[in-house]
Amino acid sequence: MGWLGDDPAKAVRDALQKVLQDQVPDARLNWVRLQDEPYFLTGGRRSETDDNKVTVVRAGLAVGFELEVDDGAGNLERLQGMFSWVAAGLDTVGDRVDRTFFDLGMDLPTASSALDSRIYEL
Repeated sequence: MGWLGDDPAKAVRDALQKVLQDQVPDARLNWVRLQDEPYFLTGGRRSETDDNKVTVVRAGLAVGFELEVDDGAGNLERLQGMFSWVAAGLDTVGDRVDRTFFDLGMDLPTASSALDSRIYEL
């Protein structure tokens, strides 16, 4: 989870806030509850110098959520679904690419299957 920084929970919360504000600029995430165990996926390549080591080149996370969002005008909505985050280019400085997915109503088996392909779409 090092690819999410020193505070992965804050990184996920901040990314959720951004997704909501991309839809409604004044949206404010009041609270979020991550549900169940997250699904992780990593991809790598063998080290050229040591066959016992792998260099991580891409990673992904899918986690269920329930949240409450304020649209900025006092209207509250509770939403449930799956949040996914994939990153590629983790092995080179300056080449990292990230993409997030906000899937309302999706369950973990469906999100984990989608993550299997999304991690290679970058």
